[in-house]
Amino acid sequence: MEEKSSNRLASNLEQLVSRMESIHFQRSSELDQVSGVLGNMDKLVDVLSRVELQRQAEHQLIDQVNRLNEVVESLSGQETVSKREVPVEDTLRKVIKGVKVTGKVMDIVAGSLGVMFDSIVATVKVPERQNTTRSSKEQVDLASVLAPLGGILQGLLGTESVENSQSNRQAKPDEKKEE
Repeated sequence: MEEKSSNRLASNLEQLVSRMESIHFQRSSELDQVSGVLGNMDKLVDVLSRVELQRQAEHQLIDQVNRLNEVVESLSGQETVSKREVPVEDTLRKVIKGVKVTGKVMDIVAGSLGVMFDSIVATVKVPERQNTTRSSKEQVDLASVLAPLGGILQGLLGTESVENSQSNRQAKPDEKKEE
């Protein structure tokens, strides 16, 4: 009888182990499915957050376009009200006045440059002054003296930006250090 009970006990234990294994297998497959679902939910949350950000950006853009539209409408309304006839003579007088002022400024600048150039030339040509202030090996570099003046003139004429002339001035002292 003990054999029967031990056989029964062994079979019951085997059944219990097989049930536990099947439950464990079922649970692990459910966990795999749940982890897959969680991964998909994370992706869905990312997509939804991007869609929400795009929606907010669209609303901001729509608000800015509406404000711009209002400004344009108000300006166009003001433009029709503020249109008035300006005589051609008044416009021409203002242009001529501006040209005269510009000419006077250019005349003053040119006169100042002429005086500066004359004083530089006079300083360089006087041999007594040159010997007292400089050694015989040094010479005056007129190009470095006149470069800022040329930059000013070109800036006034609009042919070269002032920054380019400043960078040229900074490059020349570096060249002297290398020698």
